[in-house]
Amino acid sequence: MNNMKTFLDIEGRLMDVESFLSKARTIVTIGRASEEAYNVVPLQDEETDVFQCQLSRADEGWKVQNGQWRTECPKGIRSRLQHACNLCLGRCVNVSPAHPKYSWRIPEKATLLNGVALTSEAKVLQDGDVITIGKTSIKVVVQ
Repeated sequence: MNNMKTFLDIEGRLMDVESFLSKARTIVTIGRASEEAYNVVPLQDEETDVFQCQLSRADEGWKVQNGQWRTECPKGIRSRLQHACNLCLGRCVNVSPAHPKYSWRIPEKATLLNGVALTSEAKVLQDGDVITIGKTSIKVVVQ
């Protein structure tokens, strides 16, 4: 991976994408703030789907995909593996660690990258790219 840092500019607030990562969290999920799921970047936008999109690392920097990988929660709450959830006192785990129930959740409305609808195919983010989700615009800043 290159040594450039990638930031998300959301409503004038610049956030370092790397700051969202941990040993358990390797993907940055973006979606509407909701009790239905924990999103690393929750948006206060009713036109945004709960499972809108995700960012992941690539050799070229960061890539974005429309939709999110999710696992089933033993308490019935949809949440990604190893993420603290707003509705559970513990950490989410797979129903069966040997056979996780992953599913790709596609949002009702598309995520746009520079005005073009994304698919589940990952696109590498470049400096100046704009991710549009509902009424929210997120500018990508690479330094």
